[in-house]
Amino acid sequence: MLVARTPEDVSQGAGVALTLGTFDGVHRGHRKIIQRTVDAARAANGRSVLLTFDPHPREVIGRRGDPTYLLTTMDERMALLADTGLDACIVLPFTRDLSMLDAETFFEEYIVRKLHARHVVVGIDHAFGRGRSGSAPALQAFGAARGVDVTVVGEMLLDGIKVSSTAIRNALTEGRVRQATRFLGRPYTMSGLVTRGERIGSSIGFPTANLELSAENKLLPKNGVYIVAVQIGDEIHEGIMNIGRRPTVSKQVHISVEVHIFITSGDLYGRRMHIALLDRLRDEIRFENREQLSAQIRTDITYAKELLAKNNEEYNKEQFKFPKE
Repeated sequence: MLVARTPEDVSQGAGVALTLGTFDGVHRGHRKIIQRTVDAARAANGRSVLLTFDPHPREVIGRRGDPTYLLTTMDERMALLADTGLDACIVLPFTRDLSMLDAETFFEEYIVRKLHARHVVVGIDHAFGRGRSGSAPALQAFGAARGVDVTVVGEMLLDGIKVSSTAIRNALTEGRVRQATRFLGRPYTMSGLVTRGERIGSSIGFPTANLELSAENKLLPKNGVYIVAVQIGDEIHEGIMNIGRRPTVSKQVHISVEVHIFITSGDLYGRRMHIALLDRLRDEIRFENREQLSAQIRTDITYAKELLAKNNEEYNKEQFKFPKE
């Protein structure tokens, strides 16, 4: 898949089937739209192109001081899109000037004049242009006037809920890991560098790797203890992860991410770690002493291993292809 920064970087020699949007998460609903785009391009012997934006539009036009937490970094998004069959992805810099274009002007300037799109595929709730004025029906009207075919893909429902980036964010922030996995079509992932901590885990018999996340705006799931798959280099391990403030052993106010790997060897400091969330065990708890904490961790590990053995097919760590180092 070609990754470009401008429409001009994509060859105009063949007709373009285009889809556009932020595609945060590249979830199952997104993949349905992308597959229709790829199919339309192949049927017309053309090129399938996805147009997305960086930074996320909310970071440019959102309320000041209101952070935008994302399911995927741009690198993660590109890696996921590369496996969809798309011919090209254009990452258009999203600026204040671009946000001021009305929907018809954006359609004329980018979709028609710069990309020469012959077919556009969007979801039923898609909107673009200033004030999100370019709804799917409006896009169909623009296309009819300019000879561009427009396909509107209906929403995807799972368990009676619409699959969307918002629904997945809500599931993760409320601790519903299995629902997030089902909607994404793979486990939710995070990555970062292993940094030196206070070695409290080692002092109670359960050494942990402290993770410094690679992206500040990466969505953190609800505080608590999780079952995870961990990649370090070419090796994948299983373990448990705690997200929280460690109330039993620390008075810290910031959120920390600590991973205890069941079987590992070697010094992990400074190495990159990729984590896939498989399930959630419990909320973070404040214990009276370290002995109680140690006993609970031992229980967590036993239970996690039982669930891993029982639900190995359901967890299916191969659903997500960890990036190569």
